[in-house]
Amino acid sequence: MKVLKLALLGVLMAGPAMANPVFLPVRDVAVNYELSTPGQAAQNYTVEYDAADELARVQNPAEQGMYFLVNLPQGQAQIVIPALNAIVQAPEVAGLTGMIYNADGATFTALGHGDYAGMGCQKYLIMNAQATGTACITPSGVVLHFSGHDANGSADATATSVTFGAQPSQDFTPPSTYSPITLPPGALAALLQPN
Repeated sequence: MKVLKLALLGVLMAGPAMANPVFLPVRDVAVNYELSTPGQAAQNYTVEYDAADELARVQNPAEQGMYFLVNLPQGQAQIVIPALNAIVQAPEVAGLTGMIYNADGATFTALGHGDYAGMGCQKYLIMNAQATGTACITPSGVVLHFSGHDANGSADATATSVTFGAQPSQDFTPPSTYSPITLPPGALAALLQPN
C-alpha cells in the first residue's frame, strides 16, 4: 500500500507551470504502466485520466477487478470492490491527492530528454521534503517514467502504452448499485497487499 501510494504520486504528479512540467495531463489519456518494487514481481497498472474534471481511475487488472477512483480537486479517493459490490473510502490515498494536486512543494530540475512507449519526454529530478525521484514527462503532462523513494520504500513505473482520447465518464464513478462500507482497522491495507 505504501509503495503503491509512492508510485501513484509519481505517475500522477508533475508540477506547476513555468520551467516545471505541466501540472497534470492536459487531455484525456489512458496509460498502461509496469510497476516494479524491490522484492516484488512487477505488476501492471492502467491509469485513465479525465482532464476536464481532473479525475483518475487506477486499476491493476490482476487484482480481482478492484480499482481506485481519485478526484484531485476534491481530495477524495475511493476503492471500488466488485467482489463485495462495495465502495470503500481510502483516506490514505485521499491525503495523497492533495500532494498531487498541489505538487507538495516539489522542486523540478531538468535532466535531459528521454523516450518511453514510443513518445519523447523531458527528464526531471523531483525533490520535496518527503521523497526524491526522477520522472520523464511529456509536454502535455503525461508521466512516462517515474523512479523514486521515500521513507516507505522505492518504486519504478514505466509506461508501456499511451492512448489519447475521450475516456468514458462512467469509468470515473462507482456503480450506483454498490454500497459504501467501512472496513476495520488494518483490513484495507491487508486487502491491498500483493498476493
